[in-house]
Order: sequence, then C-alpha cells, then structure tokens
Amino acid sequence: VSLPIRELLSGNAARIFKYERANRRCPADEYLCREIQKPMRNRFLGQFWALTKDAGYVNHQRFRPLRDKGKPLWEFKEHDHRLYCIRLAVGVDRIDVVLLSGWVKDKDGRTGREDREIEKARGLNEEFLTEYPGGKL
Repeated sequence: VSLPIRELLSGNAARIFKYERANRRCPADEYLCREIQKPMRNRFLGQFWALTKDAGYVNHQRFRPLRDKGKPLWEFKEHDHRLYCIRLAVGVDRIDVVLLSGWVKDKDGRTGREDREIEKARGLNEEFLTEYPGGKL
C-alpha cells in the first residue's frame, strides 16, 4: 500500500510533505517542479527549511494562516506566487505541513480565481483528511 504523501523535507521542528492524490497526481509537486521557475522554487524551499528548524515560524508576509473561507489552510507566499498547505501540530514544538496546491496570482486584490484556488486546496485537504483522519501521519 502506498501512502498518499511524499516527504519533501524533514528537520527537528517540522516535516514537509506533498499530498499525492489517488490518481497518483501531486498538485504541489506539479506546481513546484513544472509550473514555476527554479529561483522561485528555491525561495519556497528556503521557507520550508526555516520551518523545519523552528515550528513556530510564522511570517505574515510569507507564511500565514488563511482567514474566513480559507480556514484551516495556510499559505506560503512569494510575491505573486501562492502555495496552500495544512499545518498540523504533532507534539510539543513539532509540526507536519502537507503541501496541497499552488498558483500564480494575476493582480493585486482578491479575485474570483483566488477564491477558486482556495476552494480547490480545501477540496484537496478534505481528500487528505479522508485518507488520514485527523491528519495523523
């Protein structure tokens, strides 16, 4: 039986995973490896690395929880690039992060596409929680 996650990075404070759907597609992997340029991918990887060292890492410009309809998702941001995930506490000062999907924002302000991308990530989160009730990896 294969697990519907792929470990990306692990450290003392956090593990970072990419969610893989039942059809073997991995939206976060497609975004990071195929849809964005290497310099932007490296910026995201820098944030992931920081998170593995400090589970309390929150940077309201670059890594923050979504509000309102976006709950319980979190968002990694790099300029106009967005990567949605869930952040799961797994013990004292330790978390798991499951990357769900990403996209490139077209313009400033909230758009209909942003709402659709958040809804898509929420759907992926629901799929993940169906396979991992409570998010226990």
